[in-house]
Amino acid sequence: MSASTLSQGQSAPPAPSVRVRLLDYKTGRPLKGRYVQLTLSDPSGNYGPDAVLLKGKTGADGVVVFRPKAIPSPRVDVVTLDDMPCTAPEEFATDVIVQQGIVGTQADVPFCKPHTSPIPNPRPGEVVFYAHRLNLWQRFRRSIEE
Repeated sequence: MSASTLSQGQSAPPAPSVRVRLLDYKTGRPLKGRYVQLTLSDPSGNYGPDAVLLKGKTGADGVVVFRPKAIPSPRVDVVTLDDMPCTAPEEFATDVIVQQGIVGTQADVPFCKPHTSPIPNPRPGEVVFYAHRLNLWQRFRRSIEE
């Protein structure tokens, strides 16, 4: 029945949107105006040279919404482009995100201590991701170390 529906000119449903809520690792407050990248895995769950990269900027609520146009990938990778990620791992299962939402585990690294913020409840379709907002000097040092 699916084949006949598709053959009549109807397309498959669009991929679900993914919300990333970026929070300060220490205070739990939203990080406004920060750049985030979402990388979509291929159908087998791998990230290759042809991986789809989506970039966005968080709003006042610390949220950026990504609306992939392709069939949903089984995994997504979240990267903060200007900040130190304080969530480990940075890769999440898409079906869990869509069904219940995910709060990333706070990373055990010196830049991300102490963890004093309360753990929020994610919404379906949302990844809650912690980050340490780096100042200009810290971003410069990080770029040299990479």
